[in-house]
Amino acid sequence: MPEYSDRFEIAKGATLILEPQLRILEIRGDIDDDLFQVPLHWHEDHDEIMTILSGKLKITLGKETKVYTPESGDVFVRRGIPHAVESLKGIPCVSTERTNPSEMDKKEIFFRNLLSIPGGLPSGSLVPMMQVFYYGDGYPAFPIHVAWLEKAFVKILGGYVAPLLGHQLKYKSLKKEM
Repeated sequence: MPEYSDRFEIAKGATLILEPQLRILEIRGDIDDDLFQVPLHWHEDHDEIMTILSGKLKITLGKETKVYTPESGDVFVRRGIPHAVESLKGIPCVSTERTNPSEMDKKEIFFRNLLSIPGGLPSGSLVPMMQVFYYGDGYPAFPIHVAWLEKAFVKILGGYVAPLLGHQLKYKSLKKEM
């Protein structure tokens, strides 16, 4: 039976909690904690809604980067728009992320597969990471954002090269095997 933990330490001082249709990011904010960063990427099939519950979080939407707080309200990330997230050194933060459409179980499977890459995210395992992107509606945004090129990159590395090298997704569904 696959392991279905709902709490993941994704960096020193950063925890991701998976709830049905909701992801909660907790940044401890200690001065010696890692800076939490999600590189510039975009999605084709879903929008994201981020809410800062406490603290501050730096979010890039397209070419604009701003620091968001609870007073900012929901941050709506339209599908197709490159976006990135970064914590601020020494500042604790709690934020949530949900998707539109809301039945995106695919998003939870995406995070579970991403976090199960051998060696973890710091391993820099590009090919298995692109395999997760391929099945999870994620595309890296290159310095010069060209959607068809970014999609081709994910399709070639994630859809063809990864399986040829023997990479397989750990989670294909959220159903627990009996």
